[in-house]
Amino acid sequence: MWSSVSEKIKSTLKKAMGGVAFSLSTGLSVGVFFLQFLDWWYSSENQETIKSLTALPTPPPPVHLDYNSDSPLLPKMKTVCPLCRKTRVNDTVLATSGYVFCYRCVFNYVRSHQSCPITGYPTEVQHLIKLYSPEN
Repeated sequence: MWSSVSEKIKSTLKKAMGGVAFSLSTGLSVGVFFLQFLDWWYSSENQETIKSLTALPTPPPPVHLDYNSDSPLLPKMKTVCPLCRKTRVNDTVLATSGYVFCYRCVFNYVRSHQSCPITGYPTEVQHLIKLYSPEN
């Protein structure tokens, strides 16, 4: 009886020691990684890269086109598509510039020119967002 109890205690202690050893090993590995990460993060090379990125000049603000001006790019009515000059169908906004067009018009334009038809900002087809109104 005593031998079986002592064997169970030995088995339990072996399992506990194995778990402690595994935890220490894992913790040590994570600790070494974290120290290397901190060393990299605060290295002078990394700081120089960050400084060079933040030293870039600020880009100019986007040109604001006013609907009240006599701009040939924008129609007088806000419900008209700037490309086809008809009442918009399937309203779609170009996230790059914020202007709203007919989906078909702006999709074809962006696919062929990769830019906003009003501002000329570079853009892609995935920047098109369908607008839903309560009537739809």
